[in-house]
Amino acid sequence: MKKGNVFTRALTLTLAGSMLLTGCGGGSKTAETKAVQEAVDSDGRKMEGNLYTEGLPIVKEQETFTIAVIGHPLAKGTYEDKPCVIQAEKDTNIKIKWMEIPSTGWQEKINVMFASGELPDAIATGITDSSIVKNLPQLVPVGDYIDKYAPHVAETYNKYPDLKTMLKQDDGKIYSFMTSSQTARNDSTSGVLFINKQWLDNLGLPVPATVDEYYAALKAFKEQDPNGNGVNDEIPFSFCQQYYASQFKMMMGAFGIKDDTDHIMIEDGKVELSAAKPQYYDALKYYHKLASEGLLDVEGFSQTQQQYYSKGQQMVVGSFLEYLPYYVVGQENDSQYIPLAPLKSDSGEPLWDGIKDKFAGWHNGFVITKACKNPEALVRWFDYCNTSFTTKMQWFNGDRGVLWEMDDETGEWWNVNNYPEGQTKGEYRYTMSTGPHAPIFLTKDDWDKFVQKDDPQAEERKDCINLLEPYFPKDYILPVFEKTAVVEEKENLRVDIDNYIKNFTAQAVLSGIDDAGWKEHLAKLEKLNTARYLELQQQTYDNTNAN
Repeated sequence: MKKGNVFTRALTLTLAGSMLLTGCGGGSKTAETKAVQEAVDSDGRKMEGNLYTEGLPIVKEQETFTIAVIGHPLAKGTYEDKPCVIQAEKDTNIKIKWMEIPSTGWQEKINVMFASGELPDAIATGITDSSIVKNLPQLVPVGDYIDKYAPHVAETYNKYPDLKTMLKQDDGKIYSFMTSSQTARNDSTSGVLFINKQWLDNLGLPVPATVDEYYAALKAFKEQDPNGNGVNDEIPFSFCQQYYASQFKMMMGAFGIKDDTDHIMIEDGKVELSAAKPQYYDALKYYHKLASEGLLDVEGFSQTQQQYYSKGQQMVVGSFLEYLPYYVVGQENDSQYIPLAPLKSDSGEPLWDGIKDKFAGWHNGFVITKACKNPEALVRWFDYCNTSFTTKMQWFNGDRGVLWEMDDETGEWWNVNNYPEGQTKGEYRYTMSTGPHAPIFLTKDDWDKFVQKDDPQAEERKDCINLLEPYFPKDYILPVFEKTAVVEEKENLRVDIDNYIKNFTAQAVLSGIDDAGWKEHLAKLEKLNTARYLELQQQTYDNTNAN
């Protein structure tokens, strides 16, 4: 930038609240009436106070903003150390103070912030729909700023108008930015059930296809020293309820149950409560049998992700749930494990919790709060992060040439594995980038240019999806924002139902359940007004499938 004084001709304007915006703002009014000093800098760029309305840097004098984000346990160092963060500060002159919060308890901490009014300038990573809808007065309607201050975001939303539909609130305004990926087949499900094939071979066992064969394999793991160390230290099956890709609920698919945080499944267009179906009872009895015989890790309902990974690194876990095995057991042991298709039982056709052609974006991925004194600058900063594919990928996957590479002429890109020796792929990624927590949105156009090249882990994940996809439920509810009253009523019911079902499931698996206990459970569900909860979920399903 050329040095010199700001051009002396300046015009003070009041931006009236009645000024209409079109495009991404949905025809809504500007966020606030705000007096700004418009000027022209020595390089000819227009300014509003300290803000440049286009180009880089974004602000003339450095400004600092606080952003809350989930900290990943595999990351070494802090957000401030990440190359994408360092580059962004250099380019924009905006400094971000990152408020890193562990994934365990993330939403609870966000709820406390809203309740207390002690909010950061922005929240990344995604918060629940209800948090957004309930707290709209504490959020900036970012849609009012997009057309003027976020041209790259505006271009994406205008090209894919469904995105704006998914982002709009009942008042017609947009209060959040879309983040993550528009589509990503490898993320069409979260966790996969893996088993140690080498242990099976050591004991002369087949790959389990049924719940009975799985039980037999786990029992052999416990009793026959498959790792050959002469110590009875094997954990036949483990999971981690605190981590999205390792949660016990996925195991219910063997009994024809699709369970999730909403605890609903859809059959022939009817929304049903997963935990009220008789197959759920069958599943609880089976998994209690595993727990009672020491075949299921009873700490799975309470252990942290770090504790879960620590067990895996010791190579004592025979079967577990994860995105890919190397996260649990390390790169050097990854090849010992193979994915299992949903196990078959007598309770119904097996399912796996996933969505074919899943929309993978987070429509609640990035919000700016009213604590932010200069939302225009932060909107411009978010737009900067989405300026180009290479910028987005630096946030998402780290430096070019390490985990990803591209052809500058064709725009084609692919995964590579050039991370430093002594680090796992996950450790490198979450140390050098923000991963899926990035303030970026990878579009369908971006993914259409992806080509599969020599990437064993990508191929491994692809094989997992190929195995599981035929078992995905055919029906699901699209992610949309709804009226405040509907969201609040649904969420109030869901919280009580969710807390009860999680505690009930853990107790039933660990301590057992009989017919009397099951009847008591069904009665408890009725008292929690699950009938009304299902009615609201059915309305959402019917509305989103009306066309």
